[in-house]
Amino acid sequence: MAATVETVTVDLDVTVSSPATFFGFADSKKGEGSKKSVKSFSVTGKVAGADGEEQDFEVKDCSYIVGGTKYASRKAIKKAIGDLTFSGCSMTIEVGHRPWGYGGGGGGGGGG
Repeated sequence: MAATVETVTVDLDVTVSSPATFFGFADSKKGEGSKKSVKSFSVTGKVAGADGEEQDFEVKDCSYIVGGTKYASRKAIKKAIGDLTFSGCSMTIEVGHRPWGYGGGGGGGGGG
Protein backbone atom coordinates (compact mmCIF):
# COMPACT_ATOMS: atom_id res chain seq x y z
CA MET A 1 0.00 0.00 0.00
CA ALA A 2 1.54 3.28 -1.08
CA ALA A 3 1.61 6.08 1.45
CA THR A 4 -0.58 8.99 0.44
CA VAL A 5 0.56 12.47 1.26
CA GLU A 6 -1.77 15.42 0.96
CA THR A 7 -0.60 19.01 0.59
CA VAL A 8 -2.67 21.83 2.02
CA THR A 9 -1.90 25.55 1.62
CA VAL A 10 -3.55 28.09 3.91
CA ASP A 11 -3.16 31.82 4.51
CA LEU A 12 -2.29 32.89 8.03
CA ASP A 13 -1.80 36.06 10.02
CA VAL A 14 1.62 36.17 11.66
CA THR A 15 2.79 38.38 14.52
CA VAL A 16 5.68 38.04 16.94
CA SER A 17 3.49 35.88 19.21
CA SER A 18 0.83 34.44 16.91
CA PRO A 19 0.33 31.70 16.03
CA ALA A 20 1.77 30.44 19.32
CA THR A 21 3.45 27.57 17.45
CA PHE A 22 3.50 26.97 13.73
CA PHE A 23 3.28 23.21 14.30
CA GLY A 24 0.11 23.64 16.36
CA PHE A 25 -1.39 25.80 13.62
CA ALA A 26 -0.45 23.20 10.98
CA ASP A 27 -1.94 20.40 13.06
CA SER A 28 -5.24 22.31 13.36
CA LYS A 29 -5.52 22.59 9.56
CA LYS A 30 -5.11 18.93 8.61
CA GLY A 31 -8.84 18.26 8.63
CA GLU A 32 -11.35 17.40 11.30
CA GLY A 33 -11.16 13.77 12.33
CA SER A 34 -8.05 13.19 10.23
CA LYS A 35 -5.92 10.28 11.38
CA LYS A 36 -2.99 11.64 9.39
CA SER A 37 -0.01 13.38 10.92
CA VAL A 38 1.75 16.58 9.90
CA LYS A 39 4.83 15.39 8.03
CA SER A 40 6.24 18.83 7.26
CA PHE A 41 5.31 22.47 6.89
CA SER A 42 6.79 25.68 5.60
CA VAL A 43 5.74 29.31 5.90
CA THR A 44 6.52 32.04 3.39
CA GLY A 45 5.70 35.73 3.31
CA LYS A 46 7.17 39.17 3.86
CA VAL A 47 8.30 40.97 7.00
CA ALA A 48 9.17 44.62 7.49
CA GLY A 49 11.25 45.90 10.38
CA ALA A 50 11.30 49.31 12.04
CA ASP A 51 12.75 50.90 8.88
CA GLY A 52 9.77 49.68 6.81
CA GLU A 53 11.92 47.71 4.36
CA GLU A 54 10.23 44.45 3.35
CA GLN A 55 12.26 41.27 3.30
CA ASP A 56 11.42 37.67 2.48
CA PHE A 57 10.30 35.67 5.53
CA GLU A 58 10.40 31.89 5.68
CA VAL A 59 10.03 29.15 8.25
CA LYS A 60 11.30 25.71 7.30
CA ASP A 61 13.27 22.93 8.92
CA CYS A 62 12.70 24.54 12.35
CA SER A 63 14.50 27.73 11.25
CA TYR A 64 13.25 31.28 10.83
CA ILE A 65 14.87 32.97 7.82
CA VAL A 66 14.64 36.69 7.00
CA GLY A 67 16.46 37.97 3.93
CA GLY A 68 18.75 34.91 3.98
CA THR A 69 19.72 35.26 7.68
CA LYS A 70 18.65 32.50 10.11
CA TYR A 71 17.13 33.34 13.48
CA ALA A 72 16.13 31.17 16.44
CA SER A 73 12.68 32.74 16.89
CA ARG A 74 10.36 35.57 15.90
CA LYS A 75 11.47 37.39 19.06
CA ALA A 76 15.09 37.15 17.86
CA ILE A 77 14.04 38.68 14.53
CA LYS A 78 12.33 41.52 16.40
CA LYS A 79 15.45 42.12 18.48
CA ALA A 80 17.56 42.30 15.32
CA ILE A 81 15.38 44.49 13.06
CA GLY A 82 12.88 46.20 15.38
CA ASP A 83 9.09 46.19 15.37
CA LEU A 84 7.83 43.62 12.88
CA THR A 85 4.99 43.74 10.39
CA PHE A 86 4.29 40.46 8.59
CA SER A 87 2.31 40.35 5.35
CA GLY A 88 1.21 37.88 2.69
CA CYS A 89 2.05 34.82 4.78
CA SER A 90 0.91 31.35 3.82
CA MET A 91 1.68 27.88 5.11
CA THR A 92 2.13 24.75 3.04
CA ILE A 93 1.43 21.60 5.06
CA GLU A 94 2.10 17.98 4.10
CA VAL A 95 0.01 15.40 5.95
CA GLY A 96 0.27 11.64 5.67
CA HIS A 97 -0.43 8.42 7.53
CA ARG A 98 1.74 7.52 10.47
CA PRO A 99 4.39 4.86 9.96
CA TRP A 100 3.31 1.41 11.10
CA GLY A 101 3.45 1.11 14.86
CA TYR A 102 3.80 4.84 15.47
CA GLY A 103 1.21 6.99 17.21
CA GLY A 104 0.75 5.38 20.56
CA GLY A 105 -1.75 2.78 21.59
CA GLY A 106 -1.18 -0.89 21.44
CA GLY A 107 1.96 -2.18 22.95
CA GLY A 108 1.87 -5.01 25.30
CA GLY A 109 2.65 -5.80 28.81
CA GLY A 110 6.13 -6.69 29.76
CA GLY A 111 7.18 -10.19 30.37
CA GLY A 112 7.92 -11.23 33.77
